[in-house]
Amino acid sequence: MKTPDRRDSVAPTILEITPSGVSLGKTGLIRCETASVPTPSFEWYKGDKKLTNGQRGILIKNYNTRSILHVSNVTEEHFGNYTCVAINKLGTSNASLPLNQIIETSTSSPVTSSAPSTAQYGITGRAEILFSCWYLVLTLSSFTSIIYLKNIVIQ
Repeated sequence: MKTPDRRDSVAPTILEITPSGVSLGKTGLIRCETASVPTPSFEWYKGDKKLTNGQRGILIKNYNTRSILHVSNVTEEHFGNYTCVAINKLGTSNASLPLNQIIETSTSSPVTSSAPSTAQYGITGRAEILFSCWYLVLTLSSFTSIIYLKNIVIQ
């Protein structure tokens, strides 16, 4: 079996750090993917403080070239900037990004309006009935709203 020599070695380079948004009380994930030979060791920081497993809902899982930071039962104090540091004998690389809060909205029934009263204004044998259907979707994460209105007239 061939042993890699120094020419085959590469200092760590962070290829991708995947951001995460999370709601209060849920679990947030940040994934850090590297290119490195030999395999790097990883460190995680929140601001300038080094994180350790078991600290305030923190779980760090390291694999060959990636590390995943799990933040469980998220509270307000968990939101902020996180840094992944990859280290091997040839060097160090780091990348940072924030763990952001996602605000969940409660699901509610579509907004409906009742049909207006029917009146026959001197018309014998027929009436016009107007059915109105309103549907409102509000997406807070993208700050957009969609309103669907359909009026049907039955004669």
